[in-house]
Amino acid sequence: MPHLHLEYSDNLQHIEIKPLLVVIHQALFNAGHVTDPNDLKSRAIMQQDYVIGLNAVTDQAYVHAKVSLLSGRSVEVRQAISELVLDVMQQYIAAQPDLKIQLCVEIIEMPKQTYSKAII
Repeated sequence: MPHLHLEYSDNLQHIEIKPLLVVIHQALFNAGHVTDPNDLKSRAIMQQDYVIGLNAVTDQAYVHAKVSLLSGRSVEVRQAISELVLDVMQQYIAAQPDLKIQLCVEIIEMPKQTYSKAII
């Protein structure tokens, strides 16, 4: 834990996503939010069908990170994780002169009582 689900618009194909995920993993580990780096799991999905605003104009883009955490962390810790992931994305993703890019982080709590995991 945590699990990171990254969704991004297809007009950001120039961004290398896998290295971004590695940088986020490293930042979470370095900040002490994870004790075992193998507990970090990320996946990314490029979205082709999306609308931002009121029309389908593609002069806007987005990267939306959903960070799933086991329940029990304080609001302050969840906020720190959110801000850390957003900061990493801001440093990694360069501004584009012809594209407005929205970067978002959503923290999702997963109840410890119902989360199951096995390593085989």
